[in-house]
Amino acid sequence: MTAKKSAPSSRQNKLASPVELLAASYQLVKDNLNIFIFIYSVPALFAIWNFLNWFTDHKTTWTDERFNPMSWVGFSSGLSVDTPAGLNSGLALLFAILLAIFSLLAVILTFRVAQGRRPDFGELWDIFKQRAFRLFLLEIVMAILLIVGFILLIIPGVILIWRLFLAPYILLDQGTGVEESLRRSWQQTRGFGWPIYSLILFGILLGLSGIVPYLGPILSFLLALAYSCAAPLRYFEVKNRPRRAVSKAQSSA
Repeated sequence: MTAKKSAPSSRQNKLASPVELLAASYQLVKDNLNIFIFIYSVPALFAIWNFLNWFTDHKTTWTDERFNPMSWVGFSSGLSVDTPAGLNSGLALLFAILLAIFSLLAVILTFRVAQGRRPDFGELWDIFKQRAFRLFLLEIVMAILLIVGFILLIIPGVILIWRLFLAPYILLDQGTGVEESLRRSWQQTRGFGWPIYSLILFGILLGLSGIVPYLGPILSFLLALAYSCAAPLRYFEVKNRPRRAVSKAQSSA
């Protein structure tokens, strides 16, 4: 006598909350700590320099008149867009290039560990050589689209954040080009607005720790590191969503 296969439970069909994704992401980072330490070493240096900037006459705090949206990016991400303390512009440019390279490597790393892999640097570098240029172009196109969207009365930009959110992971997962990655992200995110917005809003909430005097940049960096795998984890949740559940979500959107 064969047992009747039970239908998926509502819990199985429910996407994880941002807090649950933070816990899952932290565990993945912990299990792959050595490679995370290496890949995030350059961002860590910027976080340390931001910390040291608090002891100089060039610090910009959130109460300072010089504080602007670009300063907020530094506070919320743990990375400053200003020249770190004691660093000349030429060396700062070099570190900015290194930061761009390691940021792309970080996207690849978080994607691979969310995929269930335990990658080493050789594996990450092979993927980087194959797809980094397309990934870089995709990031630029997404940035331009978001800027234009926010200029157009903000609402289009808010929508684009949601609909294009999965594009980098689609590119890495499926080897698609820039245009196709954006198109598939637009299709795949339909009906999943709140699961994506909640992920972004929770990340911003964690990033606000960057305004804490002195230790803020380091605290913000550590929280961002712990949360770094949340986005690709959400991608795989949406990708592996049962088709019936997806259709229901799309019909209610």
